[in-house]
Amino acid sequence: MAAKRSKPILKGNDAKSNRTRGLLNVIYYALNSAASGVIITKRKGEIIYVNPSFLKIFGYDNKSEVIGKNATHLFSEEEITSFSDVEAIIEGLRRKTEEFFVRHKDGTLFPVEVSASNVTDHTGNLVGRMASFIDITERKQLEKKLRDSEKKLRQLSHRILDAQEEERKLIAHELHDGIGATLTNIKYALEQRIDDHPQEQEPLKKPISLIQNAIKETARISRSLRPSILDDMGVIPGIKWFCRDFQEAHSNITVEICIEVKEVDVNEPLKLMIYRIVQEALNNVAKHSKAPKVKVSLIKAEGKLQLSIEDNGRGFDSQQIGDTGMGLSSMKERTQFSGGFFSIYSSPEKGTIIQALWPLELEKSGC
Repeated sequence: MAAKRSKPILKGNDAKSNRTRGLLNVIYYALNSAASGVIITKRKGEIIYVNPSFLKIFGYDNKSEVIGKNATHLFSEEEITSFSDVEAIIEGLRRKTEEFFVRHKDGTLFPVEVSASNVTDHTGNLVGRMASFIDITERKQLEKKLRDSEKKLRQLSHRILDAQEEERKLIAHELHDGIGATLTNIKYALEQRIDDHPQEQEPLKKPISLIQNAIKETARISRSLRPSILDDMGVIPGIKWFCRDFQEAHSNITVEICIEVKEVDVNEPLKLMIYRIVQEALNNVAKHSKAPKVKVSLIKAEGKLQLSIEDNGRGFDSQQIGDTGMGLSSMKERTQFSGGFFSIYSSPEKGTIIQALWPLELEKSGC
């Protein structure tokens, strides 16, 4: 009985060829099913492969519209003028991605995120290039909406701060010229009563003392809301006055002042911003830092106007507090609204530095 013939077994080069073909098929299917648009070009940029996602992203109906063309026609003319530009992009994009504007089939430009790499043979020789495109039009639109929304929110916050300042100014004026003046008149009337009737001095002594304290407290509240020295003399006398007043109220804290600018160096809109930041920062020192010493400085440094409030208190973890704690958001908003840059440096038991910077060019032109 003749033996059954078995199926031939692939050996040697035949088995290797099948494995290679199988691997190539897997790679081909992977490229064809990729969500990003993929192209492969020859060394000089001639496109030899595009996947379906590429056709969809760029608006082409079939591969024949793209195969054989140079990859330079895909990019915006502002970014690409020759294939050497594409080569430079590929070299720069190796192992990273970058955003570009590319051309849709109808010529319109749209943004994509591109990653690219060289294609080499088994000996390491360059045989082509591969690039992957992700359409980020929707993401850019959402980013723009977010920026516009944030801009409107900042403008609204700015208007709220302006309204608050106007309200403070009005209340301070009413306290000083209204309640303060009325209390002063009452005190004067009682003192006049004593002059006319000396026998009433003793019973009127305590009411006069209470009225005097009320006058002082009214003046303190008025100055806290809107110090007249700020409007009458400027921000530098205002800062010095507030630091002296702070020192008197908090005798356990030593305040050092370092001001190396002139009043004319600070434009009008910025003066109130600086004063409020100093006010908020020193109040934070008194409430939270337990610092024995704080330094307030206003100087010119590296083409910028620099305000710093530095204490040697207990500090805090700035990563945990963020920008919303201890009035930091208010200081940051005031700085940014006036065209500046706000930063805070702090760590437990190492004190805190609050810093606001404004470009001097902005200073000269106005906020």
